[in-house]
Amino acid sequence: MSNKPTRRSILKGAALAGIAGLTQSASLSAEAQTARPKLKTTWQSPPKQTGNNLNLIVLVSDTFRADNLETYGSNWVETPRLNAFAKESIVFEHFYPEGLPTIPIRRQLYTGRRIVPTHLYFQQDNVTLPGWHQLFLEDITLSETLRTADYKTALIADLPHLFKPDRNFNRGFDSFQWIRGQEIDAFGTTGRTDVDLSPYYPAEYLERVQQARQFATGSAFTRFMDQYLANRHLWTKNGDSIVQQTAKTAINWLDDNHGSGPFYLQVEAFDPHEPWDPPQEFLEKYLKEPTKHSWPEPPYGNVIVPEEGVKRLRANYAGEATNVDYWYGQVLDKIKQLGLYDNSIIVFLADHGALLNEQQQWVKGPEKLRKQVTHAPLLIRLPHAEHAGKRVSEFAQHPDVVPTLLSRLNLKPSERVTGKDLFPHVLGKSDERDYAVSAYGWIASVRSKEWNYSAVWKPERYEGTYKPQLYDLRKDPEELHNIADQHPNVTKDFNAKLEEYIASGRDLTNGTFSQEL
Repeated sequence: MSNKPTRRSILKGAALAGIAGLTQSASLSAEAQTARPKLKTTWQSPPKQTGNNLNLIVLVSDTFRADNLETYGSNWVETPRLNAFAKESIVFEHFYPEGLPTIPIRRQLYTGRRIVPTHLYFQQDNVTLPGWHQLFLEDITLSETLRTADYKTALIADLPHLFKPDRNFNRGFDSFQWIRGQEIDAFGTTGRTDVDLSPYYPAEYLERVQQARQFATGSAFTRFMDQYLANRHLWTKNGDSIVQQTAKTAINWLDDNHGSGPFYLQVEAFDPHEPWDPPQEFLEKYLKEPTKHSWPEPPYGNVIVPEEGVKRLRANYAGEATNVDYWYGQVLDKIKQLGLYDNSIIVFLADHGALLNEQQQWVKGPEKLRKQVTHAPLLIRLPHAEHAGKRVSEFAQHPDVVPTLLSRLNLKPSERVTGKDLFPHVLGKSDERDYAVSAYGWIASVRSKEWNYSAVWKPERYEGTYKPQLYDLRKDPEELHNIADQHPNVTKDFNAKLEEYIASGRDLTNGTFSQEL
């Protein structure tokens, strides 16, 4: 078997996750390497503003399914602290990313700007996906806008992709702290010999993984596990999980800075992103009898997982979600203890979710744009719990977060922002969006309240055999049965909507990375 990864295997397999960090970067076409926009604009400082000086605290969890929470229909994951927080918050029922996964979503979340259709640029990065790149020079971030309004700004994150050498997501933050060791972060030093994976997976499953080449090369999965275990050896010296360390860092920051407001604190927890290795106390809530293997990493490719693995992987994920709930609950307790609940806007949200063996698939990917992946929680708590329990049924997307939060701070967003203020929806004064678009790689979905349709949006670049999918959300709310062949008129209508949306963004979604002085 050749060890040379193909572009198709990277885009469809390893590059869908941080596992792609263990494969070589794909060679890009001349079109992709020269696809630089012809823009003359430069970065401009946000105008000086004065708002109401409320603090802003944003808690983000990666890969946290909306239905982990009671308010979104949870019936098996224990998240008591965030459930209690939801009762004091405005709940946005239909919150979906516009572009996936991790880094594309952070570009929306930090700038309030749409990114679809995404562009594929050559980068010195192990992940090669459309939209996976640093902020454009022209972008103006929420942190830059708030710092200009005399906010103290801080970023505390264990999300490794934010802090790679060519990343610039710390723009506008007066301080930022990176908690090391997640996934394949080059934190621990790996050995020179292959790690023994027998405690983690059955031999026959590992053989299927290699045959499926889901990690682009036969040895990539072993190297992924080697780096993960080396990292785990280091971070367990400081705690039972990395989210614990991230939460404690945020608590310390609040202790030191709560009296010097107004401030904006952004906390990014990579959990419950895989690998799924929750502390034992949280795993035991979902798995009373231990399995023979620990199954820390789910498959990204189309690999059938045996019953033991399904049982353990689902328990691992649920344990991770409960762990996030516990530690973000500790942060919320500190906020309340410091008297910040009534002079702060507090937000909990996720970037996306994950499949847990629905349709025998796991985690995320371009071919998996269904509710388990794209439906994310968004909870906004206002001072004095104003509008507590209000449920907003209109579609909301990640670019809307910046203008919505700025409006509650009595500040205006920059002209670069394309998202919309969601607060009129809270008051029942705004027209509803007809649909929401979510794109991952070269595939995108168009979601209405009745249907979810997905198809390849750039066929000249997509290398695969994906056929359009259509789900009737009234009869099949879990989106388990593709009925595209039965409804040609619906698929035609939704494909036209997708093409219209892509065309509307062609002049909006590119930019420059530097400018000669």
